[in-house]
Amino acid sequence: MPVLISGVLKDGTGTPVQNCTIQLKACRTSTTVVVNTVASENPDDAGRYSMDVEQGQYTVTLLVEGYPPSHAGVITVYDDSKPGTLNDFLGAMTEDDVRPEALRRFEAMVEEVARQASEASRNATAAGQASEQAQTSAGQASESATAAVNAAGAAEASATQAASSAASAESSAGTATTKAGEASASAASADTARTAAAASAAAAKTSEANADASRTAAGDSAAAAAASATAAQTSAERAGASETAAKTSETQAASSAGDAGASATAAAASEKAAAASAAAAKTSETNAATSASTAAASATAASSSASEASTHAAASDTSASLAAQSSTAAGAAATRAEDAAKRAEDIADVISLEDASLTKKGIVKLSSATDSDSEALAATPKAVHAVMDEVQTKAPLDSPALTGTPTAPTPETAAAGIEIATAAFVAAKVAQLVGSAPETLDTLKELADALGNDPNFATTVLNKLAGKQPLDDTLTALSGKSVDGLIEYVGLRETINHAADALLKSQNGGDIPEKPLFVQNIGALPASGTAVAANRLASRGALPALTGATRGSDSGLIMGEVYNNGYPTQYGNILRLTGTGDGEILIGWSGTNGAPAPAYIRSHRDTADAEWSEWAMLYTSLNPPPNSYPVGAAIAWPSDATPAGYA
Repeated sequence: MPVLISGVLKDGTGTPVQNCTIQLKACRTSTTVVVNTVASENPDDAGRYSMDVEQGQYTVTLLVEGYPPSHAGVITVYDDSKPGTLNDFLGAMTEDDVRPEALRRFEAMVEEVARQASEASRNATAAGQASEQAQTSAGQASESATAAVNAAGAAEASATQAASSAASAESSAGTATTKAGEASASAASADTARTAAAASAAAAKTSEANADASRTAAGDSAAAAAASATAAQTSAERAGASETAAKTSETQAASSAGDAGASATAAAASEKAAAASAAAAKTSETNAATSASTAAASATAASSSASEASTHAAASDTSASLAAQSSTAAGAAATRAEDAAKRAEDIADVISLEDASLTKKGIVKLSSATDSDSEALAATPKAVHAVMDEVQTKAPLDSPALTGTPTAPTPETAAAGIEIATAAFVAAKVAQLVGSAPETLDTLKELADALGNDPNFATTVLNKLAGKQPLDDTLTALSGKSVDGLIEYVGLRETINHAADALLKSQNGGDIPEKPLFVQNIGALPASGTAVAANRLASRGALPALTGATRGSDSGLIMGEVYNNGYPTQYGNILRLTGTGDGEILIGWSGTNGAPAPAYIRSHRDTADAEWSEWAMLYTSLNPPPNSYPVGAAIAWPSDATPAGYA
């Protein structure tokens, strides 16, 4: 269960510490507290603090505003700890106070070895992960490099095919030019013969122009792909056909004098062949452009593959570097762990972990026993706490305040020092005194027996005599007299006679024989009046207003309250007189502090069918009628116009 820790936080001068926070941080896990959890308490302006603390060990830190945190110490709270101040718990002995320094150092080194071993394990794991990442990156880089090489080969093949296509196209163009020249010569020689020869020459010129266009288109397809080779071959074949047709035209032109129709037919055939050659050249141009686009795309893919391969290579280098660093850190941590383990072994060899004794250092076993005589066990704070609790129940050596029935050894009768005189010692001394003078102290012995051997008899008698009245002449004169004699002596006879006719307070006037005469004698009513019971004037609360022929049910005078219950005013007091006839007086309450209140009256005659009269307002000097004017005040004329019938 929680233990109360409370008190006042003071500095060295006894001044309460203000603006301070007491922070408790758990050093280890207990049955109710988890390690490293933090609790805090804020003392008031007078430095007072109070907190219920669970069982466990805590580090105490003081956080004062404007100053860095201050470590106050470590406290340990047990299940059986008694409430106290923070100073008490900070000053109490802890397990660390009784633990040997060598053991504490050994435990610290063991913890350091465990921590470094854990760190080495983490570094080794990180190194393995980095190595796997490096291998993966290397594989990706190799694949990217292979893809780049393949793309470069494809681009080179495309470029070779384009060059071949361009060469084929250029060769076809040259052949077409040669044949065009031959056709032009045939046309010139046929011109002198007939019109058919001229037409053949014109056809040859057209074939030459078409061949020039084919050569120009073939020159623009320098970057064509391998697919244009077949088209170039086709163009060459058709150019050969054109050459054959030109030769035929030349032969026909030479013999055109006799056969013009045959020459014209040959010229038309040459024109058709030239047109076919131009179409073939156009096809070669288109194929060359397609090959160029394919080659450019292959080059772009090769560049991208090379860039990706470079990126993967850089990532592989980075992963390899991280793996090397992790491996180095793991090796260093392992080295530190081995060094710490060796130091721990050296310390263990030095101290030998032997049991401690009064003359030798070593390991000591803890014990919470409070009745042990062993010199090989160390007391725990729990044992010290139990001993201190027992000490608190003992009386101090200086001026002890004993309670109950304390006992003490009886000293000898000859003792004359600072020994405690017990009852047996006093009795022995008295017997010795009596025995030494029997002739004079026998009477004292008999008197003591008669008094029950009470050593405090004299004190008891004196205390009782102190409460007695001293003897004097008055008491002597009163002694032996009867009651009447005492009354006469004191002079109380007349007082007693008057008291016999006195009224009793407990009757509240109920024992007055003539009450109306009493009221008249004290001036409450005139001599001819009728007495009215005062208790009838007590408020009846809210009285509903009577209407029509309804009369009051109570005879005499009664008083009630007006609270929005049918009267001319909202609030007030009502007095109702009920006899042969009835009457009511209403005194209203003014809504303004200090202002006059309105008053009303009405009546009801003594016949059964009579009804209440209307309420009439009573006017006073402070509450005059609406059209009243003070004496001497000017009264305004109702109108400036003269009334009819008056001059």
